[in-house]
Amino acid sequence: MGTFQLSLARNSYFFVDVAVYSLFMKLPYIALAVVQFCVGLQASDLAVIKVIQESDAFSPTQDLASIDKVTRAVADWQIANPYKQPDWDWTEAALWTGLTAHADITGDKKYEDYLKNISAGIEFKLGPRKGFGDDHCVGQLHLWNYLRDEKSQQLTATYDVMSDYVNRPHDEDLLWVNQISMREWAWCDALYMSPPTLAALYSATGEDRFLDAMDGLWWKTTDYLYNTEEDLFFRDSRYFKSKEDNGANMYWSRGNGWVFAGLCHVMQHMPDDYPSRPKYVALFKEMAAKLKSLQLADGSWRASLLDPDSYTAPESSGTAFFAYGFMWGVNNGILSEEEYQPSVMRAWRRLVKNVHGDGKLGYVQPIGENPKKVNFDMTAVYGVGGFLQLGCELRTYLILQGSQQASISATNASSRVRLNEVVTVSWDVVSNKLPMANVTNIGVRDTVRGHFLPVQVVDEDRDGKPDALLFSSDFTPNEKRKFQLLAFGENRPSYGENQLTARFVPERKDDFAWENDRVAFRVYGPALAAENARGGVDVWTKSVRTPVVNTWYKNDDYHSDNGTGLDGYKVGSGLGCGGLGYLDASGKLFTSPVFESYKVLESGPVRLKFELKYGAVEIGEAKITEKRTITMNAGSHAFHVSSRFSVEGDSKGIRPVAGLAVRKPKSKPAAFSGSFLGYWDPVMSDGGNGHIGTFILSQKGAPLNYKTNKNHILKVLSTNLNKPVGYHAGAIWSKAESVEKKSFDNSLYELSHIVTNPIAVK
Repeated sequence: MGTFQLSLARNSYFFVDVAVYSLFMKLPYIALAVVQFCVGLQASDLAVIKVIQESDAFSPTQDLASIDKVTRAVADWQIANPYKQPDWDWTEAALWTGLTAHADITGDKKYEDYLKNISAGIEFKLGPRKGFGDDHCVGQLHLWNYLRDEKSQQLTATYDVMSDYVNRPHDEDLLWVNQISMREWAWCDALYMSPPTLAALYSATGEDRFLDAMDGLWWKTTDYLYNTEEDLFFRDSRYFKSKEDNGANMYWSRGNGWVFAGLCHVMQHMPDDYPSRPKYVALFKEMAAKLKSLQLADGSWRASLLDPDSYTAPESSGTAFFAYGFMWGVNNGILSEEEYQPSVMRAWRRLVKNVHGDGKLGYVQPIGENPKKVNFDMTAVYGVGGFLQLGCELRTYLILQGSQQASISATNASSRVRLNEVVTVSWDVVSNKLPMANVTNIGVRDTVRGHFLPVQVVDEDRDGKPDALLFSSDFTPNEKRKFQLLAFGENRPSYGENQLTARFVPERKDDFAWENDRVAFRVYGPALAAENARGGVDVWTKSVRTPVVNTWYKNDDYHSDNGTGLDGYKVGSGLGCGGLGYLDASGKLFTSPVFESYKVLESGPVRLKFELKYGAVEIGEAKITEKRTITMNAGSHAFHVSSRFSVEGDSKGIRPVAGLAVRKPKSKPAAFSGSFLGYWDPVMSDGGNGHIGTFILSQKGAPLNYKTNKNHILKVLSTNLNKPVGYHAGAIWSKAESVEKKSFDNSLYELSHIVTNPIAVK
């Protein structure tokens, strides 16, 4: 049932069981006399005895299982008991910052889906007061979704509002008059709400103006509210002269917690070489040292940082934010593990005692702007947000603690932002830097965001030995980003579900289907040869970033949009989307037959790869067979084709081609350059399902010219069938990606740039 803590004075406590607590409640004078006799208190001590209730429902042991159990309980209780504020409100937005961290560290799809639905439910909008920092906080949730999914609707509203905000002069004084909070960050809480949204916008767009504006406004507020003599923030200008009962300055715990955690969030989107980053690190260290000195013996911080005797309850929100900041600082090499980890351990033990048996987090001070009294039954969503972020960093610490570590860097040499970009590291580099690494224990951590990244080890030449390590990450323009290579010990991170599928589908006439988190494709197999099917590539358009292939085949209902997309493309007997065929010397097109056999080589989570073998195509005196290898990365709308041919007979004048099916004879590309061609396919438009932008991209250094015939736009791949050929092809659905015909070529420029300019690793 738990115990109760009696607080005698600052840093002085003892514990009693429930029976003694009940005695206090029913017969207080007798109970006090008993306690005085038992522990030798003086009569003057009795006036300061305070009863602190706590729970022993969850273990405070710092191991992955215990942390997972209590954080899931707290998250699930809060989801089941929603707060009575709009989902865009700052209170809820602070919870979302904790739940996003919880979703990342657990890899649990139910939390990711919940957060996606929250964001979509408010149409990815911010709060209604465009200049009010609190109403910007929910943008952090929308941008968390955008950085995963890259759907424009997840970005647009936040981008527009924050663009207007940074374009303002921001030249007002921060004195708390004339509703200054509606225009400026005039209170310390704002440093958690608005700056991380601007910093995340920089990560999402690569536009320096967001980070630069955030930087200027951060230091404007800090210079105004931060007391350099005490290394703490006043809440706002009204508190410059406010005193506590003991005569100390009034520094609100959660207010300083907002700032301390806000520093972590900002630095998670700030490049290592950003000019003023050292100032953020210095401020973080100053605050950390001060806060550590103010932690009480029970591990908590009180609502008032300098007058804990007046607010004797172990307030959860401030405690969670401070401990989160400590743990984040240790995990990222900013704070000393020896100095700060013991403080985190004490805070965690106290916070776990604040969790009710059903997962409700107690001792959270209600909404306010200064210290308030609080009890075990009081809770609020922002406290849960802090608690979940601390749990995330504790799990990270335990994983890192048991791992061998090395460092690599990867550079985006272009001026374009690169999101969800696959990085390839030679296994020779891995083994040289981390000799203990192997296929089963290798991991990668992004040292900027702090995430453990899904990885894949590949054997390119199929000799049974690893050749490369794959992972994906985000890069701002010209960024050199550091990553930790990890040889995990006993503790391992949890990852989300694999979003890639590549499989033979015997239950549907021997199709072979493949998909990533953007789009799906299929080709026809042996069972359809008797029906005169050919080897063109079919497109399945998806509106979700999760797998659909298995569900669609199982339900056999995918020719109309069921909310996740549809198969509305018509491949017929042609090449479809990037299928391969041959032109004879007269220009007649011969399409590939259905595939004869398949072999899955890789199935994710970063890349899929498979082989298809095609029977002979007879063209004049020549018989041509093909072995085709297809690869597709997560996060891309394109797949890569590499084909080798075997030829019997005279193949003079025969050229391999890749093609895009068209709906009107002799149609020309809707988008064309020396590196790509694209067709804006209206095949689904009559049903209100938008257009499919199909495309072919050249390999680097290979010029792209095209030909047209009655039913195709064709790219000639080679004039020599004795050499392998390669190209990229793919599709973008206008309904899912917000791409229009007029912007289609811009999308292809971006795709072409990505495939021809890989991230460089050192």
